[in-house]
Amino acid sequence: MLSNLAEKSDGGITKIPFKVSARAGKLLGRENFSNPEGAIIELVKNSYDADATNCLVVFDIPTITLRDSKGNSYEEPDKENSILYIIDNGHGMTADVIRDHWMQIGTGNKEIEYISDDMRIKTGAKGIGRFALDRLGFETEMWTIAKTSEDNSGSYWKMDWRQFDQLDKSISQIEADLEQLEFDLSSQIELAFEQDSKFAELITGIDFQSGTILKISKLKDTWFSTEKSNEINNVFKSLEALIPPKELNIPFNVFLRHKQKSSEYGKVETAFFDDYDYKLKASYNAEELKVSFEVTRNELDLEKINANYAKIYEKLKAPYDLQTLNNKVFTYTKGIENLLKWKLDDTNKRLLQEVGSFELTFYYLKFLNSLKEGYPTRKINAAERRSVLDKFGGVKIYRDSFRVRPYGDATNDWLKLGARVAQSPAGAGQRIGDWRVRPEQTAGIIIISRKSNPQLIDKSDRGALQENDAFETFKTIVVAVIHEFEFDRTKILNPLFLHFQKLKKEHRDREIQMKAEALADKIIERRISTEESLYGRKKNEIDFFQKIDEEKRVYEEAFKETFKIIDDENNKPETEEIANVRSLASLGLIISSFAHELKEVKNDALQIKKLEFFFNQLITDKGKEQPEYSKAINVFELLIENSEKIKHWVDYSLSGIKKDKRKREKLVFSNYFLQLKRNWSKMLKVFNTDIELNDSTIQENYSFRAFEMDMDTIFGNLINNSIDSFNELKIIKDRKIRIDVRLVENNIEIIYSDNGVGLDKIFEDSDEIFLPFTTSKRDRYGNQIGTGLGMYLVKNVINDNNGLIAILTPPEGFSVQILFPILK
Repeated sequence: MLSNLAEKSDGGITKIPFKVSARAGKLLGRENFSNPEGAIIELVKNSYDADATNCLVVFDIPTITLRDSKGNSYEEPDKENSILYIIDNGHGMTADVIRDHWMQIGTGNKEIEYISDDMRIKTGAKGIGRFALDRLGFETEMWTIAKTSEDNSGSYWKMDWRQFDQLDKSISQIEADLEQLEFDLSSQIELAFEQDSKFAELITGIDFQSGTILKISKLKDTWFSTEKSNEINNVFKSLEALIPPKELNIPFNVFLRHKQKSSEYGKVETAFFDDYDYKLKASYNAEELKVSFEVTRNELDLEKINANYAKIYEKLKAPYDLQTLNNKVFTYTKGIENLLKWKLDDTNKRLLQEVGSFELTFYYLKFLNSLKEGYPTRKINAAERRSVLDKFGGVKIYRDSFRVRPYGDATNDWLKLGARVAQSPAGAGQRIGDWRVRPEQTAGIIIISRKSNPQLIDKSDRGALQENDAFETFKTIVVAVIHEFEFDRTKILNPLFLHFQKLKKEHRDREIQMKAEALADKIIERRISTEESLYGRKKNEIDFFQKIDEEKRVYEEAFKETFKIIDDENNKPETEEIANVRSLASLGLIISSFAHELKEVKNDALQIKKLEFFFNQLITDKGKEQPEYSKAINVFELLIENSEKIKHWVDYSLSGIKKDKRKREKLVFSNYFLQLKRNWSKMLKVFNTDIELNDSTIQENYSFRAFEMDMDTIFGNLINNSIDSFNELKIIKDRKIRIDVRLVENNIEIIYSDNGVGLDKIFEDSDEIFLPFTTSKRDRYGNQIGTGLGMYLVKNVINDNNGLIAILTPPEGFSVQILFPILK
């Protein structure tokens, strides 16, 4: 119908342009910059883009005297007569640049020419920065001299932003005044501040051959500078967080001045950390998919280490040895797949490359001596550190040398470091790899760029980065880099922890020995006294006292064991492991409570076989010839297979919570492994997997006490890992799990192996698989999806049973050797 109407039209097609109302400019300026601080920051960024080495933000805020309802006088800023200056010594603008770029909304010249003459990456790109002026005041005057101009030839530009309030006007009807003049920037600045001697001192030595003066009048905000309300101080703090850190060595100084309070502000200082416990510098190369590290350890007192603890580090491998400790700084490079424990394919390689190269400098500053007394750590000034961290703490992102907010703000834990601490609250030296850094004890600088990180894109309001795939992967890499520091600190402190634990045990054993001896002496004294009073001294005194000594030793041993048990109970740590055990115990209770219902579910699931029988009885021979019959039979087969799975898991769950499995008692491995094979046979059949058991201990007589649940933890996790490994096979082959059991001297040796894909190459050190929260299972962004606790629990259970586990290197698949000590 529309096409018919078009055919009846008398005229041809007319092209009509969009018209932009003046209100659009108002929206860009006043609403894109949500607060005046953001508008000032935008103008300071413009100075940086103009290759300025110095930028001055000057508030001229006179006050007026008013009286309250009680007649008391008070001072308030005179908003009408307040002025804000932004002055820089950048490359300035010519009249042509003002006409063609400054006056063009949304100009894209910074997207094309994004590298400045002094090789700075320009921060702006949207072409709306000049509307920050509209956000700040109703009138703006600009004096600017371009770097290329001669004979002080410059431009004067004036704008009345109230024109945008005239809603009947289009944006093309909004005009500014432009005049070419000859003037000297330094003289112009001196004229504006001729009565301010301190300001004259401030600008002495700054070269103003070129640059720009922005004078913003009739300010729209009331700029207080009092204890109760201090908006100017907020600007100063924002600039501290914004401008390039000293570590970047960029010649860009920012000064903030309040004309009426000349002593309160000055040069804006940026973050610089010269007192820290750890410093880690990491450089991610997106093309080579590698990360280069430089680690500086500064936590331990090296004099004390060398004097008192040298032996515990001497035999360790680099970089955890004594020599590397004394060097303080060491470097190494790691492939991204090893860092993330993420097997690379074409998809995630592309993701990792799209993130782009970046650099991270990370600091750890503890402001409390979180380690126990006696650790050889350097003395710290806690108050000073807390002050520095309050001001400059947090892992911040700088793009092209300027801060991207809100990352690293006090309330912005964008890397979820706090959540990681809650997940793993262990002490730093307690377990290797199991400590997590608290966000309030960190500071960091991440350097990204428009050029090298084009996928890390601003949100439209410039408030943060878009949370796209590249940003998610970027966060994953940053957290993995921080974990390198966490791991290193635990590796360094763990030998000290074990040393002090050993000393503590020796001290405890001495105390227990003394208590046991004292108690045994009292009993023996009473025994001798009783013997003498009743019977007199024995005829054969030597035999009597030998017998007494033997009794005393028996008493001592019994008391020592009792005291140890009491002491162990009183000193059990409230760790996350205990919390996890409680959680699992609760889960066990729930399963126990619903045991009857679970058995009914299992039995009902098996009724599908009866249903299949009745179905076949009801269908005639002719009906069986129909194609729908074979489809129905396929459905029955699927349901029967699933019912077998349900039966297996219900049986396995119920057997795992049996009372006898929760008792430490004599365990015969021959019986245990036969039962294990039976329990898993149906489930493994689904995965076309067999368990081959080779047991040479059937006729052996030995004593080994353990919780059967512990053995289930070990071999349940190993079998689950084997199933995952088989699922990753690229070829069709017989899937085998083999368990070899034999006696070796005073040990039960168990060799567990499978012919799956084997230990992933991402584990440079095979023992890494025993670290908590370490897994190669990842989602598409590289985030961990496995718990990473399976092999950690395996090793802990084996350790608790005084056993050992070692990763073997078979020609194919995966294999471990487990040793448990026994009594023959």
